[in-house]
Amino acid sequence: MGNVAIIGGGIVGASIAYHLSQFGDHSIKVYERKKLVGETTSKSVALFGLYGNETGREMKKYGLEMYNELFEDSNVNSRYKLIGRLVVSTTKEGACGLKMDFESEDIEDPICYIPDGEIKQRIMCPYLNENGIFGSTYQPNVGYFTPVELAQAIIAKARQNGVEFCEFSEVNEIVISENQVEGIIVNGDMKKVDAVVCAAGPWNPIIAKSVGIELPIAHTLAPIVCLEASVPMKTIIPFTQHVESGTYIIGRDYQTTYVGKWADGDGQYDPDKISNEIPPNMKGQMLDIAKAFFPILEETEETGEWVGIRSSIEDGVPIVGWTEKKGFLIAAFDSSGIQLAPAVGNIIAKQLLNGDPTEFYDRVSISRFKGHRDVKNKLD
Repeated sequence: MGNVAIIGGGIVGASIAYHLSQFGDHSIKVYERKKLVGETTSKSVALFGLYGNETGREMKKYGLEMYNELFEDSNVNSRYKLIGRLVVSTTKEGACGLKMDFESEDIEDPICYIPDGEIKQRIMCPYLNENGIFGSTYQPNVGYFTPVELAQAIIAKARQNGVEFCEFSEVNEIVISENQVEGIIVNGDMKKVDAVVCAAGPWNPIIAKSVGIELPIAHTLAPIVCLEASVPMKTIIPFTQHVESGTYIIGRDYQTTYVGKWADGDGQYDPDKISNEIPPNMKGQMLDIAKAFFPILEETEETGEWVGIRSSIEDGVPIVGWTEKKGFLIAAFDSSGIQLAPAVGNIIAKQLLNGDPTEFYDRVSISRFKGHRDVKNKLD
């Protein structure tokens, strides 16, 4: 029986632990330096839908099956709310790009391209100001989870299978000898393990570097402002993305709206040094754009803000599985952690327990990047 240590007590670490517990009789422990689900997962907007690149969409299909099965359990407290996804462009070039992507991509999920001036003829979105929008796409089958509750549901399933979750347990060091994992030091104590899975979100590059692996990952800030209306709206604002600015608006219910921003990766941050206060210029731009699209937001009050760190990978596909260090596996994302967590858990479990690269291997392996390789291995 092998001993597996998972670093990171968010939804990704929980999914990996759950899948490992489904496939074999091993000792599986998840180490979280603070409270479970208290960091990256708790800051997520927890969107889910079959959009993005082809690999991501294929991986999400597995996630849909798992989450559907999970939600059949009446004891699960998480919720999923459909709100739709509206992508808008305010330049002719951007609208042309949206139309070309729509026409060229073979997307199985329902989606439509909406020309200039026709949004309110096609979807129910009364609060949208269409002025300046040259084109858009709309995908109805997109919504969001309550992230902490969703992760806790997976943790509960993993615990039922014997997984141990260790809070306030910081992994100080991964011990490697002759290119193979031998153990970990947790809160100063040495523990022998046969494999380590790094699922630490924005801390992944720091942990991987400690064993000599430079992850090809960049970071960008992921700011969110929470707005609250004093009077309930008549409809919920859809998940609306502005192509040119990266700003997005998400209606969480009839009174609560989130405003956030996507940006390109710009180096790596130390997550412990990031403030939860959004830089004033960035926050001002986000809110100005959101209120220009949805003037009703002028009547809301700010009730909170926070800043997460979003990981960015050049090809937009996660890095999953074996690395050049035997027994050290990685689960690193190009955002979308909650959406891809089920498939990543399945891939890692199959690699670690069965030696099965899986159908995604060529696309998700770190070896696809120049200067990187992996050692294919499994627990004895």
